[in-house]
Amino acid sequence: MVQSYKEISAMAQKRRDDALSAFFPIPGIAEDSLPQDLRSYPRTSGLLTQEELDIIDTDAEALLEKIKNRTLTSVQITSAFCKASVIAQKLTNCVTEVLFKEGLERARYLDEYLERTGSLVGPLHGLPLSLKDSFITAPYPSSIGMAIHANIPTEKDAVLVNMLRDLGAVFYVKTNIPTAMMMAETTNRIWGETRNPIHKGLTPGGSTGGEGALIAMKASPLGVGTDIAGSIRIPSAFCRLYGLKPSFGRFSTLGGKPSIPGQDFVYAVCGPMSTSLGAVKLFCESVLSDRAAPWNLDPKIIPMPWRNDVIQPRGRRLRFGILGANDGTITCHPPIERAVSIVANALKAAGHDVIPWEPINHREIVDLLNESFDELGSDAIIPVLEAYKEPVFGSMERAFSACKKGIRKFDPEKLRQMIVKRNQLQTEYLNRWMATKTDTEGPMDGIIAPVAPSGAPRLGMGETVDYVGFTAFVNLLDYCACTFPVTYADKSIDHPRGKEWTPLSPQDKMIQDDYDPEFYHGAPVSLQLVGKRLEEEKVLEMVEIVADVLKKTTYN
Repeated sequence: MVQSYKEISAMAQKRRDDALSAFFPIPGIAEDSLPQDLRSYPRTSGLLTQEELDIIDTDAEALLEKIKNRTLTSVQITSAFCKASVIAQKLTNCVTEVLFKEGLERARYLDEYLERTGSLVGPLHGLPLSLKDSFITAPYPSSIGMAIHANIPTEKDAVLVNMLRDLGAVFYVKTNIPTAMMMAETTNRIWGETRNPIHKGLTPGGSTGGEGALIAMKASPLGVGTDIAGSIRIPSAFCRLYGLKPSFGRFSTLGGKPSIPGQDFVYAVCGPMSTSLGAVKLFCESVLSDRAAPWNLDPKIIPMPWRNDVIQPRGRRLRFGILGANDGTITCHPPIERAVSIVANALKAAGHDVIPWEPINHREIVDLLNESFDELGSDAIIPVLEAYKEPVFGSMERAFSACKKGIRKFDPEKLRQMIVKRNQLQTEYLNRWMATKTDTEGPMDGIIAPVAPSGAPRLGMGETVDYVGFTAFVNLLDYCACTFPVTYADKSIDHPRGKEWTPLSPQDKMIQDDYDPEFYHGAPVSLQLVGKRLEEEKVLEMVEIVADVLKKTTYN
């Protein structure tokens, strides 16, 4: 007899909670006593020592340097992040599987190795690293928020997990995701809902929302997520992180737990997330080194080691396309529109070119992506949920209905038509990008764009309305993109749109009607920088330039 999802959930949560409390029991926390911004709690609670607070406040590169010069040990650092993750779980519900025991054993081995040999095992020697739940770390389950997987042991680590371990990383925790990783908020019937530590009334996004919350709480210096329609960038933006969505073929997803096995129309990719742009770059340099050579481990990886200084000549003027307040389907909330203006004005003031970028074909691109999820994913997801009596969330009900249609006609001809249309849209977009070249200037270098209509939606909003079009167009094109923080919503200047504003659709009106400047005050506001296919190095270099420009402006 098949267990109900409620029984399976109780088992999974008990396993997690027992492991957390056995390591670091902390008293109950009165919800009414918590501030809106939860990030201050670890420092004010008295639960961590000053040394532990200093550790979690230190970025990944500096932690590695301290291990190298033996100022700190990996055990000290790992223990601090384990404790911080217990607190983060208590405040945000961001954790699924607990790997503390194995993590600390690995940290001890690495410390002993360094003491014995005077050498590091790799560039990530001793660094704690968190993982989205979909990365398999055997024998721990990889639930992806579904009852069918929640308590089933796994047998073989994902390729990237083995690579990162060989490079010296220490795994200590896995993080929450939405059901089947197919929502822009993080909630499921097994682990429950994760909230945003920057504003506890908001979602941290999805599908890598547990990572976003954990890292924003400084309970991880570096994490890894996946992205098929915005699942790295949405949580990174909502949690003020740098999050890189690469093109397919750079980082391995082989051996992970997919939500739609065999789906090859829109590629799922994985990438790093951190409060530090340097940590994101460190991940890329380490994983795409000649030593790691992922192209020898995964047949889908392009043999293309990470490159530095790809923008030449160094310091040259860059050209950015600016996607404005709407993408032709949905209009952004006022704080997002203000953030776009902040960045555009700062870049112009710094001497860079800024040109309007019209969202031509964006609606068609996003519609095709949504159609592919419905047609290729419904049969893989909905019947499995129904078998365990898992209620389907509103956003998934809207997205995955193909298997419930009375007469379904999806055959090879339909798939061929979809592929032809995808390829055509990719070609047209590239042609339009390259057409920005002038007699004296090269084509635009990248696109500055919103990540979502709001800084981060309120908890539960996906039950009635959601939208991932600002990120999903990048996935269908197989471009790369990186998020970067800009500002916070401010009720004194981010006023609702007036009566003269005309919504583009009923969905647009619902999203805009939700904007309440009082409620959203203090919400994080981020944007993304989009580059062409396989331009990850250039994208990170451009984001570094944009971040430096923003540090010098007084408008954010």
